[in-house]
Amino acid sequence: MQLTIATDQPFRICQLTDLHLGDFPLNEASQKTLAAIDRLLTENTFDLIMVTGDLIWGKLVSHPDQILGALYDVFNRHTVPVAITYGNHDTEGAFTRNDLRTLERRLTHPADKHFSLIVADRESYTLEVYRDQRLAHVLYVWDSGAYGHWPDDDQYAAVEPEQIAWFCLLPYARNHEHHDLGFLHIPLPEYHAASHHLLSGSKNEPICSPVTNSGLFYTLLRSQNVQGLFAGHDHDNNFVARYRGLILGYGNVSGYNTYGDLPRGARVIELDGDQLTTSILLY
Repeated sequence: MQLTIATDQPFRICQLTDLHLGDFPLNEASQKTLAAIDRLLTENTFDLIMVTGDLIWGKLVSHPDQILGALYDVFNRHTVPVAITYGNHDTEGAFTRNDLRTLERRLTHPADKHFSLIVADRESYTLEVYRDQRLAHVLYVWDSGAYGHWPDDDQYAAVEPEQIAWFCLLPYARNHEHHDLGFLHIPLPEYHAASHHLLSGSKNEPICSPVTNSGLFYTLLRSQNVQGLFAGHDHDNNFVARYRGLILGYGNVSGYNTYGDLPRGARVIELDGDQLTTSILLY
């Protein structure tokens, strides 16, 4: 489904993250999550639903087709395009990321993916946003993986070099006139420094980034066109910060079937020309 901006309107993104749906039959917390998302989508207007990982508790879920099917049934009741990337918990069980990506076929309104690259079962792709039939914004989606290659030293995975090279080789204009965004699950190491420059939100737990810095932040700085990067993963963090000119932000934990003291909800991101605004919308 092509992403388009209505005339004289901002492009409005609903970022959902860390739903952590449990096994079937769904417990009360998981049912509450689905009902809250359904209500959110009924009461608000969005141009894109961007899900940034940990849709399910992979270790606990024996039939992801049933669990994700229940989530996708909620999405399918609305005409909003949906894009998904995965987190560290989604594939802790017997199912691969390829298995989960295959289940995305059950989405009635999947957002059109462009320039898909799969490395180590992790998909990177772009979403193109059009205004008046012209490309207005590009959204870059990186699957940040799960756990590090060297678990004794580095718990969480880093973005792979091939995923960074993919970004560098994409055929989009690279200049400050383009105002684009990136999405992934695990925050980059630079979130640590960024947490001292908060614009909004709060930091209520340690930042669980990879120790290894594979260079994506540096690459984004050089590109000049990416305004901001939004992650999930740390349920008690929902801050937005500006670090070295780049917005580094979290979504807001969206699922009830997991830890965290923050009220549940979504992050709303609006792109309007060269202006980026964002806020938390609670259920």
